[in-house]
Amino acid sequence: MRWLSIAWELIRDAGLTGFGVWVIWKQVYAPVPNPALLVVALGCITPAARHAITTILSGPGSSSPSPHQPAEPPPPPLPPSHSGGTDEGA
Repeated sequence: MRWLSIAWELIRDAGLTGFGVWVIWKQVYAPVPNPALLVVALGCITPAARHAITTILSGPGSSSPSPHQPAEPPPPPLPPSHSGGTDEGA
């Protein structure tokens, strides 16, 4: 399913973003801009922008942990207790 991930990234980064920018460009020069089209254009740009911001904020040197890494490793198991070879119950 790697190809599906690559296809989504291509659609998100090129297709949706390009379409959103094109709609905004057309609305900037329209005599009466349509607010609904501007909202749709912003919605098309949002997935790529969110991915870019997440990538920048989770890069090396950031103080917040990456969502793909575990927070902390579990503590090591405790060693079994030794009774010193004496049986106190007898």
